[in-house]
Amino acid sequence: MNETELKERVTEFLFGRGQTLDSYYIEVTPCSEMLCYVNEEGREFDLPINDEELAQAVLLQLREMGVRIVKYGA
Repeated sequence: MNETELKERVTEFLFGRGQTLDSYYIEVTPCSEMLCYVNEEGREFDLPINDEELAQAVLLQLREMGVRIVKYGA
């Protein structure tokens, strides 16, 4: 997949159903990083991505956009 296609997939994944940057945060532990999602009711969910290339691109894009990062056990 080329860079343009990957960016399009990231944008569709993150914002394709009307979500905003505030819908997401990254949870960081000593062992991992996890993308997390907050729904309209305020419930929080881990949001695993099975495609490693997409997962890394999503996390990078969110960091570049200034997403909230929550650190545990640091």
